[in-house]
Amino acid sequence: MLHPQYFRRIAAHGLGNPRSRVAHACALFEGCLYLGVTHPNGDGPQDCARILRYHFAEDRWEPVYQSPLIHPDHRAHARDVLRARRAPRKLHPDGVPRERGFRGMVVFQGRSDAKPTLYVSTISNWGGLILRSADGRNFEVVSAPGLGDDRLLSFRALIPLEGKLFTTPIGSVVGDTLDRNNTIRPTVFVSDDPANGVWRQASLDGMGDARNQVIFQMAAFGSWLYAGTGNPERGCELWKTDARGQPPYRWRKVLERGGYRYNLNESVTAMTPFGDALYVGTGLPGLGYDRAHDVGPAAAELLRIYPDDAWELVVGEPRFSPQGLQAPLSAMGPGFDDPYNSVFWRMAVYDGWLYVGTHQWQAYDSLLHQNEIPRGGFQLWATPDGQRWRPVTLDGLANPFAVGVRTLVPTPHGLVLGTDDHSLLKQRAQRRRNEPVANPDASGLEVWLGRDPSRRSPPTCGGYG
Repeated sequence: MLHPQYFRRIAAHGLGNPRSRVAHACALFEGCLYLGVTHPNGDGPQDCARILRYHFAEDRWEPVYQSPLIHPDHRAHARDVLRARRAPRKLHPDGVPRERGFRGMVVFQGRSDAKPTLYVSTISNWGGLILRSADGRNFEVVSAPGLGDDRLLSFRALIPLEGKLFTTPIGSVVGDTLDRNNTIRPTVFVSDDPANGVWRQASLDGMGDARNQVIFQMAAFGSWLYAGTGNPERGCELWKTDARGQPPYRWRKVLERGGYRYNLNESVTAMTPFGDALYVGTGLPGLGYDRAHDVGPAAAELLRIYPDDAWELVVGEPRFSPQGLQAPLSAMGPGFDDPYNSVFWRMAVYDGWLYVGTHQWQAYDSLLHQNEIPRGGFQLWATPDGQRWRPVTLDGLANPFAVGVRTLVPTPHGLVLGTDDHSLLKQRAQRRRNEPVANPDASGLEVWLGRDPSRRSPPTCGGYG
């Protein structure tokens, strides 16, 4: 198991731009690490989303893509439903970025690709796009905005299975309102030729239920594709398909009603295979409370699903279900016994251990109560078997404002961990108290590389999601 001292920070302060807050998308491609960074807003050139490439041997980053600028219209002012109402933002006269971030990144070889190729999904108020790069340096747009519906903000998951690439819309911009999570098209799309922008609908909207407001996460497990929903009314659902025949495919429901915790398990937020089961993490948007739908507060749970569709509660609240009593195998309650762990955001298998990274919002609460010593920071937990869990870090690797693990990618060089940074919270609190702001540039995402220094051979790497 990795320990905190095994992690080395390979990027800090937003990689040259403190406004680059989220290490949102990450993949290993032709020996280099590719990272897509996200900004919370897109107010001007300072918020242009970037893709950067890391050379492990040289310990060096280089930018390979930056969003172009466009002329803003009413969509640039769209109000986020998860945030309190604010005055219209001031936009830069030179324009605003077409992309303010990236949600998905994967290496895939489609029907028209001569070799495995890098595909990236963007975040854009004018319709998320799919970018393609065969060499890691030149990126081209290979989709219509929103895959034909420019109200779709982005595409969260990019999952290969049996020669096909699957993706799901995440977020919508309708009129002057932006919803970064739920979408007007809660469906799955599939393509065997993304280079030519050929996509087809692979499922019914909402899996046939309008209460499923988003297909939040997907994973391949065995020969099946699993899709987890967000359902603020009844709780998340999990569906699977073998993707045979012509789309839309036939899907089977595996889990319903949030695993009988109902809407306190509003969304499936992370999935990855480990051992003989698929591990499924849940969560609520916001600070453990879905403001838009008045759900919560609650902390996250972890379940595991077997190929025969039986499931067990790993971390969470004991309860009865149609399968009988569900007691957590770990003997730990929601959020690994921490009410601030509102989402299990990322999971990865590395060197025989399953790692789970959280969104932990105690730093917000700490500043709200004006604590002189802020507390919090993301947590990273690890297990060799799904039952015995050990904390790797409980304080964001000594940064309470690194509130979440946004990327967790196993590589032959180590486990890559990218953060969601909210150091601006501290700076705003200092300004409200008329205190000097120490080092205002000391904010922005961080990226860490964890590896046991005693290992001489490359570690085994599994899936992540």
